[in-house]
Amino acid sequence: MKIGVAMSGGVDSAVAAALLIEMGHEVVGYHMKNLPDSLFEIVPETKKVCCSPSDTFDAFRTAKILGIELKIIRLDEIFRARIIDYFTSEYKKGRTPNPCVLCNDYIKFGALMEKALEDGMELFASGHYARIIEHPHYGISLAKGKASHKDQAYFLSMIKKEKLSKIFFPVGELTKEEIREKAKSLGLPVHQKRESQELCFIPDNDYRRFLSSEGIKLPDGDIVDIAGNILGKHHGLAFYTIGQRRGLGISSKEKLYVIDIDTINNRIIVGPYEKTLKKRFTAAQPNWLIDIKDGELRCQCMIRSTMKPEKASVYSEKDRLTVEFDNPVSAITPGQLAVFYVGDVVLGSAFIESVES
Repeated sequence: MKIGVAMSGGVDSAVAAALLIEMGHEVVGYHMKNLPDSLFEIVPETKKVCCSPSDTFDAFRTAKILGIELKIIRLDEIFRARIIDYFTSEYKKGRTPNPCVLCNDYIKFGALMEKALEDGMELFASGHYARIIEHPHYGISLAKGKASHKDQAYFLSMIKKEKLSKIFFPVGELTKEEIREKAKSLGLPVHQKRESQELCFIPDNDYRRFLSSEGIKLPDGDIVDIAGNILGKHHGLAFYTIGQRRGLGISSKEKLYVIDIDTINNRIIVGPYEKTLKKRFTAAQPNWLIDIKDGELRCQCMIRSTMKPEKASVYSEKDRLTVEFDNPVSAITPGQLAVFYVGDVVLGSAFIESVES
């Protein structure tokens, strides 16, 4: 079978390609370039970001060792329109964006996958820690990877249902340690490569510099408590998120957390931890990976990729959802993604819009 592999230059995609070759498939690597190489000149050598020139070099080096073709696909325009413009737009609204989710949908499993299929590939694979399974009730489904602490199904949940039958995750049954050992046994130099930590289009992690370059003004404003008392100054709403405690620059006898971002009055509102706990929120732009009808759905929900799934009820009406947790959870954040599960199976996801008090 002809299979295209998204090769980032990292160890996970390298091993994914190697496993497919061992299975007897005809493999072609696809490496996307979304940004000018000059952008990465500002990055200290101690930083590791994806999509850099060194990643392109590593992808070529891996492909040569494996004996496969590697195609370089430039996706600058769609990346700008779908990811960077979305990112800046969300910050203007005082929301916390999740660009990696949309990159998987529009770029990796959008434009890049479409190019591979146009080239005659029958499947498209990547090195994500997730699985595509045949579920007895839901059919072809997206499921969590076996290594739960590395699971990436959360970030893949916006991929459209009709694409699942064309996707394969060869490393979804493995742990990171097993992947590194496999890469080492194959003589792949990337077996010790560090994982990327920063957003690819902000490689120096300087959000102020980036947002300023995008023409976004970030005026200072007040940090206030629930009663409206001024406790200090913030330096731009974009640098704060719901649930944040560190870096507020205020002194108080009790620990204070960001509980609301008031875009109308340019204020950060802080309060005790219990004020970050909420049960109910609305969400929009749902993407269902199972057949769904309007009404109530019982499931588990994650509003962050690192949290433990919590039991919840999802009330669906057309393109809007109301989600209610059985127990309060902290830092439900507008702009972030709510992902719905039954066990390991991803049912769907939607972007958090507003949180009810």
